Amino acid sequence: MGGLMGIQENWKKYENEAAFNFSFLPEEIQKKGRELTFQQKQFIVYRGDSIQYIYFIKSGSVLGTRSYADGNEYNYFFVDSENGSIGLLELFARKAEYIASILCMTEVTVIRMDAGIIYDYVMGHAEMLRRCITLIAQDLYQRSANDGRFYYLDGINRVRHYFVDYYNEHLKGKGKKVTVYAAYRDIAANVGISVRTVGRSIRQLKDNGEIQSKDKKVVIDGENYRMLLEALSL
Repeated sequence: MGGLMGIQENWKKYENEAAFNFSFLPEEIQKKGRELTFQQKQFIVYRGDSIQYIYFIKSGSVLGTRSYADGNEYNYFFVDSENGSIGLLELFARKAEYIASILCMTEVTVIRMDAGIIYDYVMGHAEMLRRCITLIAQDLYQRSANDGRFYYLDGINRVRHYFVDYYNEHLKGKGKKVTVYAAYRDIAANVGISVRTVGRSIRQLKDNGEIQSKDKKVVIDGENYRMLLEALSL
């Protein structure tokens, strides 16, 4: 069978090998890890640090961020226990330094593993290698799809996009509420607008009923998500 149908049949052979986190490592490898706990707003690694360890997230969530010489910061990915590791991209890209600083959004528990142990194990096991390839390729595909998407959007629609993506990334069950823990400056850096514009946009979205607020945090439920998407499609 050729063409797209044939490719899809090939994909199905490995459709259960799309995740890679600590739970997929064998017990003898897991025993070589060390459990560590980091507090909210604590950095696990800094951009430019030498790659020594892979950190598998056991609980909590972190934010990848880069700082530039002009003082601006760009926050561009979230990691939690589901997609769950720090340093995997650099390890398999064969780069000696972490590409981003990793900041804890909540209290975070990790399992720290020697990078060399992980590399040798994965390279010697075809299933683990397929899992890593899929994880990294899906991440790259998503980032590529996002390139330039804000070019024609004004401030409020950039913020809508941010909340839609945040909801999709953090939803743990159908119809559940998601609390946005990112600060205004984090949202501003992520979508390329000023902090003042983020504040104005959030106030407008609240007035529209597209988002909620609790304890000074933005909250999004299933109906808010629908309204955000509907506004973006107008």
